[in-house]
Amino acid sequence: MKKSVLLSFATASLLTGGAFAYDIEPITVTATGIEEKVLTQPLSIDKKDKSDIELDQVVLQKDLLNSISGVRIEQTGSVIGHMTAIRMPLNTGPYYLFMQDGIPVQSSGFFNHNGLAYTTFQTAQSVEVIKGAGSALYGSDAVAAVINVNSVAAPAKQKEIILRGMGGSYGYGSGFVSVSDSDENSGYRANLNYMHSKGWREHTKTDRFEANIRYDQTIDDDNDIKLILNASSTDAQQADSFNDYKNIKNGSVKPSDDPNYFTALEKTDVKRQFDFARVSLEWTNYSVEEIEITTIPYIRYNRNRYVATWEKNLPSNDTKLATVGLINRETYESKKAKVVFGFDSEYTKSSLRYNQDFDITTAGWGGASYTKGALYDYDVTYFAIAPFVTGDYRFSKEWMLRAGLRYDYNRFDYKNNLQKDSFDSSGKYFRPANRKDDFSHLSPKLALSYMIGKRDNIYLRYANGFRIPQATRLYSMKKGYESKTLDPETSNTYEAGYKHQFERKKGLFEIALYHMEIDDTITRYDNDETGTRYYKNGGQTVHEGVETSLDYWITKEWRAYAAYSYSEHKYVDDKKYGDNEMAQAPNHLANARITYKPGYLKGLRIMPEWQYVGSYWMDDEHTHKYDGYSIGHLKMDYSYNEKLRIFAKVVNITDKRYAANARYAYKKTDYTPGDPRSYFGGLEYRW
Repeated sequence: MKKSVLLSFATASLLTGGAFAYDIEPITVTATGIEEKVLTQPLSIDKKDKSDIELDQVVLQKDLLNSISGVRIEQTGSVIGHMTAIRMPLNTGPYYLFMQDGIPVQSSGFFNHNGLAYTTFQTAQSVEVIKGAGSALYGSDAVAAVINVNSVAAPAKQKEIILRGMGGSYGYGSGFVSVSDSDENSGYRANLNYMHSKGWREHTKTDRFEANIRYDQTIDDDNDIKLILNASSTDAQQADSFNDYKNIKNGSVKPSDDPNYFTALEKTDVKRQFDFARVSLEWTNYSVEEIEITTIPYIRYNRNRYVATWEKNLPSNDTKLATVGLINRETYESKKAKVVFGFDSEYTKSSLRYNQDFDITTAGWGGASYTKGALYDYDVTYFAIAPFVTGDYRFSKEWMLRAGLRYDYNRFDYKNNLQKDSFDSSGKYFRPANRKDDFSHLSPKLALSYMIGKRDNIYLRYANGFRIPQATRLYSMKKGYESKTLDPETSNTYEAGYKHQFERKKGLFEIALYHMEIDDTITRYDNDETGTRYYKNGGQTVHEGVETSLDYWITKEWRAYAAYSYSEHKYVDDKKYGDNEMAQAPNHLANARITYKPGYLKGLRIMPEWQYVGSYWMDDEHTHKYDGYSIGHLKMDYSYNEKLRIFAKVVNITDKRYAANARYAYKKTDYTPGDPRSYFGGLEYRW
C-alpha cells in the first residue's frame, strides 16, 4: 500500500515534467484514515491545501475556513475565540469534532466552542472538513461536521530553513521559523510561530504562540513511526459586544457600551487564555500481508481560563484536562474491497474551578448578592472507548457500497469538592453530590456511490450521529433545576450528492443536498421570572439545505472559485418556540474568488474575494432580525524565486461597518463588530 502511493507520486512527477498542469484533484485522509480522492468519496468533504492557505495569509480561524461552502466561522470578542456554523446555526454547542493531525483536540463531554484555538491553525499545512455526521471513525460531537487541521509538513529531503515575518494594522506582527532535514531513514521538522496584536478595539490585545515538531523514522520495510508534538498558547484580552447598533455604524473602538463591562474591568482581568499541548506517536506496520496496522498513543493537555462577562456577577473559570488516548486502526485493501476497523479510547482527568473573585450585588433581571468564594469546585474522571468498522465493496467499476458501524461508551465519575447538595451564598449555584453517569450509543453509516466514467460521481448517504451531554451541563446546575437530567442528542443525516471533475483536472464541481434531524435536542431556556438560564432535552430540530462549489481553471492564468449554500434550521413543535426557524441561522452563505496568475510575471498571484452572510433571526422568538453583511478582500503573493516570497492582503477593502454576529438575549440586543479595513504584508525566505 505504501509502495503504491509512493509510485503514483513519482509517476505523476515524471508525467508533468515541471510544465504547467491543472491540479484540481484534492486528496483527503480524514474520512477513512486512507488517502482518497474527494471525487470518489460518497460524502461531502472539502480540503484546502498549502497553496491556498498561503494566499489566505491566516491570522484568525475564519481566514482558514470561511471560503468552504456552507462553513461560517465568526470570531468573538476575545479575538481568537470563535463560534462555528456548519449545517447548524452559529452556536457554542458540541456539534463539531475539532481535530489536529487526525486526533481530537479535546475530549467529548468537555467541548470548548473555541476549540480551533487549540490547533496550530495559523501555521496549518492543510485543513479538511467533513460536512454532516462523521464516518464510523468518529463518535460524539461529530454531528454536523468534522474539522481536521494538519499541522506540520513532512521533513524536507535536504536541510531547509524557512523564515517568515508578517506585519499589519493595529500593531499586528508575527514571526515564523521552520527547520527541517532528512537522512536515508529519518527526518525532522520543527516549526515555531509567535503573533502579537494590539487589536483594533480597546482591550483586545492578543499574544499567541504555536509550535510543532515532527520526527519520521523508517525502522525497516515493514515499520514506520511518526512522532508529533503540537503546542499552542493564547493570552487574549476580551472585549464585549455592543448593545446599541449605532456603535457599529459609528465605528466605535470602545470595548463595550455596557456599564457592567467596565465594572468588570475595575474588578477583574477580563481575558481568555487557551493552553494546549499534545504528543503523539504513530506506528504503522505492514508485516501482516494485505493489512496495514496503525497505532497512535497520545498524551494531551488542555487549559481554558476566562471571566464569564455574560454573567452579571462576573465569575472566573479555570478548567484543566489531562488525557491519555489510544487510536488503533487496521486497513485491508483488495481490488474490490476495503475494510478499516479498530477502536479509539480516552481517559481524562479534569478539574473545574468556578469562582466569585469579589463581593458584588447585581440588580435587574436575576439580581442577587454574591460573596467572594467558590461557586463550583469539582473534578471529573472521564473514560471512553469505541470500536468501529467501515468497509467499501465494489460491485463493479461503477457501483460502490460503503457501510460502517460504531459503538461508543462514555462514562463520567464526578466528585464535588464543596459541601454536597449545597448552594452558594447567592442561592443561585447548586453543587450536586458525587455521582456517576454513563452513556452509550450505536451509530450506523451507509452510502452508495455510482461512478459515471472516471469523472462523475452520484452518491446517497445515511449517517447516524450523537453527542453526549457536557460535564458542565450535568454538574454546573442552577437553582430550581437540581433534579434535571440530560440524555444524549441523536441525529440522522440523509444526503444526496453529485461531483464532477472537468477534463485534464481543470476543475471540480460539487453539490450536496442534506436533511438532518436531531432528536432530544439539548435546548437553552431562560426563566424570565427568576433570571435563570437552564438546559433540558427538548424535542426535535430539523436542518436541511444545499451546498455547492465550483473550482475551475478558466485559462492557465485565471482560476475561478465559487461556493454557495442555502439552509433552513427549525424547531419542531417546541413547547416555547413552536416550529420557528432557529436564531443566528442565515439562509444564504456565499464566497467567490478569482485568482489571476499572469504569464508575464511568473510567481505572482492576485485574488479578490467576496464573502456574503444573509439575514437571520436574532432570537428564537422572532422579535429581532439582522440584515447580514457582505465584504470584500484583496490578497496577493509573489514568489520572486525558489527562496523569496512576498505577500500582502487587504481585509474588508471597503471598510464596511457591520456586525459579525447579532443576537437578542436577556432582553437586550448584542452586536459583535466585524473587523474594519486592515492591511497585512510580509516576506518569506528559505534556504
